Amino acid sequence: MHFVPWKTIDLDGAFRITAPDSISEEVIQEVSNGITFKFNGKLEKTKLEILLTAPFEWEETLHPTERGNPPVKFICRLISRSTGRREIIELEDGGGGFFFSETSYIPFLNGEEVRAEALLVRTEQFAGEKARSGYATEMGQIIGRSLIHTIRFATAEANNDSIFNIKWQSFPTESKDQLWRLIPSEPPVIEMNADVTTSLKKLLMSKSLRKDINSLQRDIIFTAICSTVWTMLISISMNSIQNLLNTNSDLSSEEIIEQLPPSQLQTLSLFSKNLLETNISPHEAVVALANELRSPESFQKFILKMSSIIQQETKILELAEIMARGCSFESEIPVDLEKEEVA
Repeated sequence: MHFVPWKTIDLDGAFRITAPDSISEEVIQEVSNGITFKFNGKLEKTKLEILLTAPFEWEETLHPTERGNPPVKFICRLISRSTGRREIIELEDGGGGFFFSETSYIPFLNGEEVRAEALLVRTEQFAGEKARSGYATEMGQIIGRSLIHTIRFATAEANNDSIFNIKWQSFPTESKDQLWRLIPSEPPVIEMNADVTTSLKKLLMSKSLRKDINSLQRDIIFTAICSTVWTMLISISMNSIQNLLNTNSDLSSEEIIEQLPPSQLQTLSLFSKNLLETNISPHEAVVALANELRSPESFQKFILKMSSIIQQETKILELAEIMARGCSFESEIPVDLEKEEVA
C-alpha cells in the first residue's frame, strides 16, 4: 500500500471501534482519539466490533467505468505498540454505505495499546486506456484513511501495585537493535529484547555473586539500565505533575498528587526525600516535590540529581529488589507469533 496525499479522502468522522464485552470505557487523556476498554478477569480473547460509514460520493475517486463494481476494499489496520504485531481486518459491505466487521483480539499484557486506523485501498491496477488523471488507479493505493485511534486493553481486577513490570519480548524489525524499551501502561512495562545474543541474555540473567569479569559486566550493564529506567520513570511522573499544574494551577499540591496513577505515586515516594534532601515522610516529600515543580526550572534540577541518587549503594540495592519483583523472564508471546512477519 502506498499513500498519495492529494487523492485521499477523510474516513475519520464515520469510523469507530467498540468492545461489547467490556464493563467500562475510559477516555485516554494523553492522546487524541484514545479509549481504554476494561474487562472482568484475565485478558483473553476480546471481541471487537468495527463500524465504518463510507463518506458520501467516495466512488468519485474512481474512474467512471469502475464505479459499478469498485476494485477497492475498506479495511481496519491494527498495530500493537507493545509487540509490533499487525493485523489487517477486511470490512464487509452491510449495504446502505455501512461497512462492518467482528473480530477477536488477544491482548498479550494488561495495558496493551493498539493503534487502529481505517483505510480505503485499491485492489487492482486500472486496466482502461481512457484518461486517468485525477482518479485513483494504482493497485495498493490508499484512497482514504482515518486518523489514528488508540485502544488500550485493561482488566478491572484488583489493582497491580507494582511500580512497573519487566518482560522478555521479541521486538519488531525496526527495533531489533534495542536492548530494552518502555511501554506506557499502568503500571508501565519494561520490555527486554528476547532476541539479543544468547551470551548477553545469560549474562543479564546471571545471579552469580562471584566478583569475576562476567558478574562485573552484568552489574555495570544493570546499573546503566537501572539508571536510565528510573530516571525515565521519575521524569514521566514529574511531567504528569507539571501537566496537571498547567491545566489547573489553582489545584493544591495534595490535590495534584491524588490525581496521579498509583505507579507514578510510588515512584515519586521512592525518590522525593533524596531529591529534596529532607527527612520528612515520603508522602510529605511527594507533596513538597509537587509544590517545587510549580517552578519550571525545578524539573531539570531534579533530573540532574537522579544519577548520583541511584548510584548510592543502599539505593541501587533497593531499586534492584523492586526490579526483581517486577521481572517475568519467560516471554509471554505465543510461539506462532514469533513466526509472524512484521511488515
